Amino acid sequence: MPRSSEILALVSAVAGVTVIFTIDLVAPAEVRLHGLYVFPLAIVARYCAPLRWSIGVVLLTTVLQFIAFSTQVVAVPSVISDIGVPFVTSVLTVLLARAWRTSYLTAVSQAAMDSLTGLGNRRTFFAELDAEISRQRRQAGSFSLAVLDLDGFKDLNDSKGHRAGDEALKLVADILRNCTRTSDSLGRIGGDEFGILIRNTDLECTTMLRDLCATIARASAAAGYAVTTSIGCKTFRSPPENVADALQQADGIMYEAKLRGKNRAEHAVRDSRVA
Repeated sequence: MPRSSEILALVSAVAGVTVIFTIDLVAPAEVRLHGLYVFPLAIVARYCAPLRWSIGVVLLTTVLQFIAFSTQVVAVPSVISDIGVPFVTSVLTVLLARAWRTSYLTAVSQAAMDSLTGLGNRRTFFAELDAEISRQRRQAGSFSLAVLDLDGFKDLNDSKGHRAGDEALKLVADILRNCTRTSDSLGRIGGDEFGILIRNTDLECTTMLRDLCATIARASAAAGYAVTTSIGCKTFRSPPENVADALQQADGIMYEAKLRGKNRAEHAVRDSRVA
């Protein structure tokens, strides 16, 4: 579904096309304004995702230019050149603006992503957590923050090298993607530390976290990496002070999991704890 900003860009572009066409009709024959159509075309191609919108505006400007020329006495060769050349220019404008859009979106995506695992990076994950805290302040509800730390990761790097460590991290990231909901947010927030923002959930996430521990242990053992994970999760029924406060609470529970033997999940809801 198109966003409101895309609809606004389309409406603004169509309004601009209309203004250019109106002026073109009343302007003297020797004045040609068709070159100005590239600006609304560029706006639509750059800021609107649907390609059909750009194609539609290209066709609209071509028809309007033909109408404008048909109201004036112009030689046939001039009509052909004045319609054909602007049409090619319009198409090139759309192609260049779409390429610019793709390049920009790719750069934004890469800046928000951890290059090794493909998950959100620390900055992106914390921004989503901050947004969830703000949402909770406005609308109440609850959310859970889980922090995962790999057990035995340093030993894996020391014994098999960093390449094996990288493969283990990618394996864990794949498991996180497959074992969480699409509404949850995932991020690599440290070297071998991951975060899960679990929205609109409470005690029911305990089972999911336990299953996650077991799945990571089995998959890692099968791949020959021999790493497990300790998970600490805090459910917030009221907003934490900030991102740092939420992370500190979840981190504290994760360290409890390590102290209790590792390869396990600890989940706290307010002051009651579910192991």
